[in-house]
Amino acid sequence: MKIIFVLICCFHFVCLAKHPNFILILTDDQAWSGTSLRMDKRIGNSYGDGYITPSIKKLANDGMIFSNGYAAGPVCVPSRYSIQLGQSVARHGMTSVFKMKNVFDYHSPDTLAELLKKHDDNYVTAHFGKWHIETEPHVFGFDESDGKTGNKEGGDDNKTAYQIRINKDPKLTTTLKNRAVDFLRKQAKSKKPFFMQISHYANHTWITADPDDLIKYEKIPNNKQLRPPAYSAMTEALDRSIGGVLTALDELGLSDNTYIIFTSDNGAVPSFPPKPNVKNNLNNPLQGGKWSLKEGGIRVPFIVKGPNIPPSSQCDAPISGVDILPTIMELSKYNTFSTHQSLDGISFASLLFSGNKAENIKVFHKRMLTWHYPRFNKWNMANAESAIRKNGWKLIYSWETNKKELYYIASDHMERFELSSVETEIADSLQDELFNYLISVGQPVPPNPNDTSNK
Repeated sequence: MKIIFVLICCFHFVCLAKHPNFILILTDDQAWSGTSLRMDKRIGNSYGDGYITPSIKKLANDGMIFSNGYAAGPVCVPSRYSIQLGQSVARHGMTSVFKMKNVFDYHSPDTLAELLKKHDDNYVTAHFGKWHIETEPHVFGFDESDGKTGNKEGGDDNKTAYQIRINKDPKLTTTLKNRAVDFLRKQAKSKKPFFMQISHYANHTWITADPDDLIKYEKIPNNKQLRPPAYSAMTEALDRSIGGVLTALDELGLSDNTYIIFTSDNGAVPSFPPKPNVKNNLNNPLQGGKWSLKEGGIRVPFIVKGPNIPPSSQCDAPISGVDILPTIMELSKYNTFSTHQSLDGISFASLLFSGNKAENIKVFHKRMLTWHYPRFNKWNMANAESAIRKNGWKLIYSWETNKKELYYIASDHMERFELSSVETEIADSLQDELFNYLISVGQPVPPNPNDTSNK
């Protein structure tokens, strides 16, 4: 009987080991060029001058950079829902950072954490840091969490949002690192597979810096991006927090069976305080920033490290936060999984092992990515807009002016050449596809003046 018991136990742990672990590191308001890492090896200025982020660079050196990684929305709440649900902002309908009653049934869709536990109840799930979803994390399937935290640094005080604050635990970076490491220690002992999401408060305003870091950056000559020294200091504290998690993974022997996804919920604010048409903004070389559907608002750092992913590799396929859910499900050994909600995301697992040589990479270039932000903000930073990217083209439609902008984003990441008046057929076709999609998911669109079918 004892022998049988031992055999059963061994079988149990072998089964547990079949499924990998996952860590999603989500930063807040971080520019595509918001680290010392070059996000596109072909583009010399695709990194931030003056940042010191060795941990993020190491993550990329050990894994794969996605040069065309996107957030699902230009602000935090819509993007965060999209990650949890695998749906576009237009489909799930949470288009605002404010409460939207009668838009979303929290108990209806399957979330990322719920799906993992649904297919293997051995998975332990945890969320630490900024939540900013209008319900408790446990409703979304997380076993452990910090609860329903607020914005910025666990609160929502906005009175001095653009003043610099001094704190030895800036943006709770040390606290979040410690919470994550404690969780990892428990999972190393339990041998159970896990999914942990670390949602950092950095680099959202208010700007908070460790005093020692601040002194260092104040001695550095002003950089080309004209950001306050405290902002660079805050970014280094963020990097140090991430480094602590990576070190713990190695020390606990968990690295070899853990996938790490690093990305942001949207781009950085252009300036402090936000101002329209800032030339040297925090998202350079990209145009725009948070609230905008220009590349600066939605193109973000995107790095994946894990088993069998070639180190120091780059993939140029367009991917988005909506793709995280199906990707994790495939990597978790569930090539097929059932969910009663419609998904807009597709798994990019195959890209992780072959990069630009993946057999299905054309699928990602040809598929439709959409963004929907029919909102205005008090700083007049952007119009209410929707956008679509497909086949290297990107169209932005303004709900205020009914005008469209067209860019061949595959070779014009800076959006310098507006082509709607030249490539009229492409612009019209993308607009039709965008409108048809919005209508299909229940979003209103303006009537087509050339359509007489319903008159």
